[in-house]
Amino acid sequence: MARAMVGAALIVLFAWLTHRYFDGRLLLAPLAELARQPVRFAAVLVVYGASFWLRAWAWKQYVGKPLGLSVYGRAVLLSLFVNHVAPVKIGDAARVAVLARQPGVSLGEAVESVAVMRFLDMAMLGGWTVIGTYAYRHHIPRVPLLAAAVAAAFALTVVVLRRPLRLERLWRRWRTVFQGRRGAGIVAAVAASWLCEAAVIGAVAETVGLSLSFWQAVWVNSATVSGQIVQVAPGGLGTYEAVMAFALTTLGASGERAYAAAVVTHAVKFLFSYAAGAVVLAFWRSDWQVVQGVWKKGREKR
Repeated sequence: MARAMVGAALIVLFAWLTHRYFDGRLLLAPLAELARQPVRFAAVLVVYGASFWLRAWAWKQYVGKPLGLSVYGRAVLLSLFVNHVAPVKIGDAARVAVLARQPGVSLGEAVESVAVMRFLDMAMLGGWTVIGTYAYRHHIPRVPLLAAAVAAAFALTVVVLRRPLRLERLWRRWRTVFQGRRGAGIVAAVAASWLCEAAVIGAVAETVGLSLSFWQAVWVNSATVSGQIVQVAPGGLGTYEAVMAFALTTLGASGERAYAAAVVTHAVKFLFSYAAGAVVLAFWRSDWQVVQGVWKKGREKR
């Protein structure tokens, strides 16, 4: 209930920002600028795409099964696609469904691995957000609140997937997986993936006249994506723009430019998610059944 209320409040804020700052010319200018630099824009998309490859690689290392990286990669991209077409965040269910269909992988293993990878994602995002908030706002978010958010995200994943996790078995597995180079590689890949995702924000911000340092872009991205735990519309529409605009104004951007950067950045990510989903479904048509099943379950939960 509280999550829905916060999400609704952010959508109202986005509506107010749209009423006050919407300027068609300012929104079209960044797109035109990106179109005039196709090589640079393609490079940005490659870096952005690498973020999902890194998450897929980390997931593969955690599962430890003799499956090709493409299995994990397409599951991650399908998850992204589903989250951008469904009104609630049910993309993780698509990841579970794709992995559980593979030989030698049980449903329980698939659920566990997705939950753990989601936990790592939230931990990394929370870490980057806290560091950036202290650096740019000279304030550390309340630790209990952050811990509760991370714990809630992990618990929500488990509840949504409706499968119990045996903590004792998990603890033994984590001690095995996260010791040594394997564990370090998984954590490093997840951390690096969120650094790569900031590339889109940095590129779009520049086209609207905002000069962000690399670490500023990382903080804006981390804070914005962290805010999507209250998503109430496909792809976090409205909540994404509201949080990102706030983060950019914190760094000194004007309301108009912060709003334009947020809208265009989210538009680019929407287009990427649809394109990636289309490519996956074109080459792995059998996965369309997975998407349909997840979509049906998502509609039933509304």
